[in-house]
Amino acid sequence: MNYLREDTIAALSTAAGKSAIAVIRLSGNESFRIMNKIFKTHSKSNQQVRYGYIVDETKKKDEVICTFFKSPHTYTGEDLIEISVHGNPVIINEVLTLLYKNGARPAEPGEFTYRAFLNGKIDLAEAEAVCALIVSKTKTSAKVALNNISGELSLKIKNIRDSLTNLVAFMEVSLDHPDENIMFLSLNEKFSRLDSCINDVQDLLNFYKTSKILQHGVKVVIIGKPNVGKSSLLNTILGKNRAIVTDIAGTTTDTIEETIDCHGVPLTIIDTAGIRNHTNNSIEFLGQKRTKEVVSEADILVWLFDSSCELDKNDIEIANFLEKSNLVAPIIGILNKSDLYQKLSFTNISKSLKLTFFAFLSLSAKTETGVAELLKEIDKFSGVSDSKNDYLMINSRHYSLLQNALESLIKTKQTLSIQNADEIACFEAVNAQRALNEILGINVTQDILDTIFSTFCIGK
Repeated sequence: MNYLREDTIAALSTAAGKSAIAVIRLSGNESFRIMNKIFKTHSKSNQQVRYGYIVDETKKKDEVICTFFKSPHTYTGEDLIEISVHGNPVIINEVLTLLYKNGARPAEPGEFTYRAFLNGKIDLAEAEAVCALIVSKTKTSAKVALNNISGELSLKIKNIRDSLTNLVAFMEVSLDHPDENIMFLSLNEKFSRLDSCINDVQDLLNFYKTSKILQHGVKVVIIGKPNVGKSSLLNTILGKNRAIVTDIAGTTTDTIEETIDCHGVPLTIIDTAGIRNHTNNSIEFLGQKRTKEVVSEADILVWLFDSSCELDKNDIEIANFLEKSNLVAPIIGILNKSDLYQKLSFTNISKSLKLTFFAFLSLSAKTETGVAELLKEIDKFSGVSDSKNDYLMINSRHYSLLQNALESLIKTKQTLSIQNADEIACFEAVNAQRALNEILGINVTQDILDTIFSTFCIGK
């Protein structure tokens, strides 16, 4: 990252494009000086919010509202100004050009939050939550990210670390003064404290699966033979005609992907080309090949059967393909066309196909009967409830460091049971401390910081 702390930086903080209002952010020691050169106002200088004009010498560029924040009580910990301009890209570019011309430089991705971290306004876990909040796909994921911004994860990490620090202090004193009459912790007391830390770390690790689902969602792939109702089901779930539906077999020749909010979980639904054991259409053949590719990436497979007819060779073809694929994704079997006369049952399917199904449901994509039950089954698989408020966002970096901490804590406990191994036990406990500190950004390397903040958008 091209980062110089003494620089004054500027960038558009709202989304690019046309809008009623756009906000440009300016941060650094030179912020007030730069604004005095290009901002003309009749508002009093002690007012935090001031109305006026951005000017290039004597030429007015835009009518604006400027909000002035004095360090250290700002987002970045530096002097900071937010300029509310009209959201025309031409105006935005002219104002930014004036800022750069008068001493600011373009901000790097995430640099405002980077400065907030370096100036002690937030820790690294809270900074990462800012990015998670911006890219949240559902109300629930946004709520969970906000929990981290509020410091709930950081507080839990600090509490574990402080308990461990206290324990390490006792262990180090006992190593330094083995023969002195000092009241040390008993072995059972050390075990008790370690068990408490181990349980607390494990509780945080348990949030990881939920966090992954809330951040990345669940990928649901709809499969089945041609004309079984896959595209109709997609359209019904979305509440719009996203896929073309006809009576002609092989209408869908490529995958169609859409994302919805399913009870707080980002649900990516993929409609696929129907699989059949013969086709003279080269485009349909490529579509079937693509179907087999996305099946391997699925979190859940929704396999549609036509309940108005018996199993045929195309169903067997799909079953053979799934058996050979060694899939780990659960399969939800769907008897579609429940509004028609039924010739196929769950029992027929179970007896004829050597596959395990996560659930069986009967529905009609045409009349929408049973579709809500399908979404409930998918929701059950995710294990996420949008009514819960105690979730924490554990990303892959946190997870790896928490695993390291847990491993070191377990080794500490094991080593304490060995005679004359207190020094090794203390070493492992300190390793656990380091891992917890790294989550908060204490003694973290520059390359890790660069990697984290490079994922942010410019202006945040």
